[in-house]
Amino acid sequence: MRLRTHFLLFACCITFAQQNGKALPLRDYLKILEARFSVNFSFIENEIEKINVVAPDENSIGQQIESLEMQTNLTFEFITANYIVIRKKSKSEICAQIIDSETGLPISGASVKSGSNTTYSNEKGEFCLTSKSPEITISHVSYDNLSLATTNLPASPKIKLSLHVEILSETFVPVLLTRGIRKKPDGSYDILSKNSGLLPGLTEPDVLQTMQQLPGAVSFDETISNLSIRGGTHDQNLFLWNGIRLFQTGHFFGLISALNPNLSHSITFYKNASPASLGEAVSGTVLIETLPESGNYFENSIGMNMLNFDFNTAFKTSPNTSWQFSGRRSTTDFFDSPTYRRYSERIFQNTKITNIFVDQEVDYRTSENFYFYDFTAQFRQKIGSKSELRFNGIFIENELEVYQRLNANAASDAQENELKQQSTAGNLVFKTDWNSKHKSTFSAFFSRYMVDSEDRPLEETNRLINQHNVITDKGITVGHDFHLNEKIILKGGYQVIESSLKNENRDNLAIDVEDSRFLLTHALFVQGELTLARWFLSGGIRQQYFQTLDRFRTEPRFLASYRVNKDLDFSISGELKSQTAQQSVYLQEDFFGLEKRQWTLADGNGTPLITSSQISSAVTYKKWKWLFSLEPFYKKVSHITSKSQGFQNQFEFENAVGSYRVLGVEFLVQKQWRDFTAWLNYHYNRNEYRFESFAPSDFPNIYSIPHSLRSGLIYDKHKWQFALGTNWFSGKYYTEPSSRIPVFDENQDLTILYKSPNSDRLDDYFQVNFSGSFTQAISKKANMKWGISVQNLLDKTVSINKSYRINSVNSAIEEVNVLSLARTFNGFVRVYF
Repeated sequence: MRLRTHFLLFACCITFAQQNGKALPLRDYLKILEARFSVNFSFIENEIEKINVVAPDENSIGQQIESLEMQTNLTFEFITANYIVIRKKSKSEICAQIIDSETGLPISGASVKSGSNTTYSNEKGEFCLTSKSPEITISHVSYDNLSLATTNLPASPKIKLSLHVEILSETFVPVLLTRGIRKKPDGSYDILSKNSGLLPGLTEPDVLQTMQQLPGAVSFDETISNLSIRGGTHDQNLFLWNGIRLFQTGHFFGLISALNPNLSHSITFYKNASPASLGEAVSGTVLIETLPESGNYFENSIGMNMLNFDFNTAFKTSPNTSWQFSGRRSTTDFFDSPTYRRYSERIFQNTKITNIFVDQEVDYRTSENFYFYDFTAQFRQKIGSKSELRFNGIFIENELEVYQRLNANAASDAQENELKQQSTAGNLVFKTDWNSKHKSTFSAFFSRYMVDSEDRPLEETNRLINQHNVITDKGITVGHDFHLNEKIILKGGYQVIESSLKNENRDNLAIDVEDSRFLLTHALFVQGELTLARWFLSGGIRQQYFQTLDRFRTEPRFLASYRVNKDLDFSISGELKSQTAQQSVYLQEDFFGLEKRQWTLADGNGTPLITSSQISSAVTYKKWKWLFSLEPFYKKVSHITSKSQGFQNQFEFENAVGSYRVLGVEFLVQKQWRDFTAWLNYHYNRNEYRFESFAPSDFPNIYSIPHSLRSGLIYDKHKWQFALGTNWFSGKYYTEPSSRIPVFDENQDLTILYKSPNSDRLDDYFQVNFSGSFTQAISKKANMKWGISVQNLLDKTVSINKSYRINSVNSAIEEVNVLSLARTFNGFVRVYF
C-alpha cells in the first residue's frame, strides 16, 4: 500500500512537471496538489469544470493558492491546515496586481482600502479584497495615492502607481545617469542594482563602481578601496550592509567590489546631512540593503565573467518564511584569463610580488596563487501580521600565496609567503508595527575584519615576519518611528558600540610590537521630518558619549529643501560628525605593499577622535528632459593623523595631528531623449592640509583632485544596452626631490631632501570605457543576459602614483611609478530563472 502511494505521488509529480507552463483543467491540477502537499479540496463541480489554469511555479501550497486565486474567479479558504474550501468569488471581491508605472516591477506593501476593509499587496504586488464601497484607495509611502471605481475593473487587472510627485518633486529625476539611479528629497542618491542600466566599463551593477559615476566621488588610483568623497580618505566613509559595518569593501586588493553585484541591492548614498541614527563617518555614508520588498526578490540566477562565477537564490519555505543565499568564487587560481593578467599587472606592480623591496639586482623566480570568494545568507520570518525577525550574514575572503626563490638555488624549495584578508559579519533584527503610527526596531550586530601575512624576505632566508591587524565591532541599536500624520515623522533611539583592535608585528630577528585597544561608545539620536506644500525639512541630533575617552559630543544634522516651482528646487544642508576608527600606514612594505593600511582606534592621545563639519547647498533645474544640478560645499575635518594620509615624502615617518579643508562645487548636466541618456559630471575642489608642527604647515592635500570631468552616453532599450563614457581628472599631487643625490641626516643615515610638500602633479588621467549587453528569453521562465566591457578603450596608461626611495646598495635615489590599468576586456553571461 505504501509503495502504491509513493508511486501515485511520483506519477503526479511527473505529470506536474510535464504540464508546468501549459494550461490544464483546474480539476486535474487540484488532484496533483492533493498528492503533492497532502491536502484536500472541497468544491462544487460545476463551478470549476470549465476553468483552465497554468501550473504555478511555486514551492509552497500557500503560494500555489495565491497564484490560482489570481488566475480564477475563485476563493480558496483554509478551513484547517490540510482542508481547503473553494468558492466562487462574490461580485464585491477584487483581485489585482500593483506595479510601478515606470519599470513595470511589482510593488509590495501597498495598502489597499475599501470602506472598513484593508489589505496589503504581497511580494508579487498581488492582493485580494472584499469591496465595501464603490471605490478602492491604494497608497504606498513612495507612490501617489490612487482611487479607482470598482465597477470598471476587469478580472485580475494590473494597477499602475506613479512615484510620489508632491513629496519627491524637490529632487526627483526619473533617470539619473542611467536607469535605476534617483536622487531623493533628503539629498541622498538611491541606486536599485537589479533595475539599474549599464554604465561605461562595467559588466555588472557593481555598487562601489557605480558610486564613482556620481558627483563628488572619485578614486585617483582606479580602486574602490581608495574612494574619496568630497576630498576625504576611504576609511572616512561608512559602509553598512544591512545595518552591519564593513571594514573591507574590495576584492583583488580594491579593483572590484567585495559585495556580490548580482544580489538585489538597494543602495543609499549620503554626502551630507546623513540621518542622526548614523555615526562613524566624517565623509560619505553608504547604506546597502538586500532582501528588498520587490518582485525581483524571488529571482534566481547563475553567471560568470572572466574573473569569477557566482549564484544567488531566494525562496520561501512557508508563506511567512523566506531565505536568500548568494556565493561568488574567483577563477583566478585555475584560469589565467586575459582580464586577470591585466588586473595582476596593475595591482602587483611595485610590491613584494615584483620584488620591489630588494635593493640589489637579484636573479629570482616568482609565482603567485590568488583567489577570492564571498558568501551571504539571509533569513526572514514574519511573526503574525505586524512583526518580523531577520538574520543577515556575510563572509568575505582574499588569499594570496607567493612563491619565490633565487635561480642560483634552483634546487632549493621556493619560499612560501601568504597574505589573507577576511571579513565576517552578521546581525539579528526584530521589527514590529504596533499600529499605523508606531514602529519599533531592535538590532544586535557583529563585524570582524582581519588581515594577516607571513613574509619570508628573499634575501634573508632565515627571517620570518608575521603581521596581524584585527578590528571588531559589535553592539545593539534600538529605534522607534512615530508617524504623527502624513506631514510629520519623528524617529529616535539608542545605540551602544563596543570596538576592539589588535595589531601585531612579529619578527624572529627583531623586537616584536603589539598594540591592543578598546573603545565603548553610547549614542542617543532623534530625527524629525516635516513635509509641507513646497518645503521638505529634516533635522536631527546625535548625542554621543565615548566612555573609554570620557568625552561627550553633540552632533546636529539638518536639511531644508524648497520647491520654487515645478522645474526649480533649492536646498541647503549641514552636519557635524565624528569617527573613532581610521586606517594608518606605518611602512610602505607592510603586508607585501598591497594592504599597507592598518585599522586603528582613537585613544585620545596620539590617535585622537576625528571630527568634521560640513555645509552645502544644491540647485536643481529640470525641464523638457534636461537636468541641471549645482552643489557648492565646504567641509573641514580636524584631528587627522599624518599616518592616516599615507605620505611618501619628507613627512612619511612623522606622526603629527592636523586637519584639512575642502571648498568645492559639483555640477551635473543631463539630457534624455527616447532611449538615450547623455550626461556630463564635473567637480572642482580646493583641498589643503594644515599641520602646525610641519614646515610649511599649509600644503595641498594628497587626495585633492582640483578638476574632474566624466561623461557618458547610454542607450537602453531593455533588451539592448550600450554605454560609452570618458573619465578625466587632474593628476595626483606628489613631492619631487630637490636633489637626486641623497644626504646624511643628524644620525648619519642617508635621506632624501624634498621640495615643498605636494608641490608637483602627475600627468592628467584620461580613460575611455565601453560596455554592451543583450538580454533574451530562453524559455517562458528563464532569461539570459550576456555582454562585454572594455576599460581604457584607447589603451592610454599614465602614472597614477610616484614616490622615491634610496637603494641601500648603491646609495642612489630610485623613482617608483605605479601605472594605470592597460586596456582590459571582460565578458559575462548570466541566466535568470
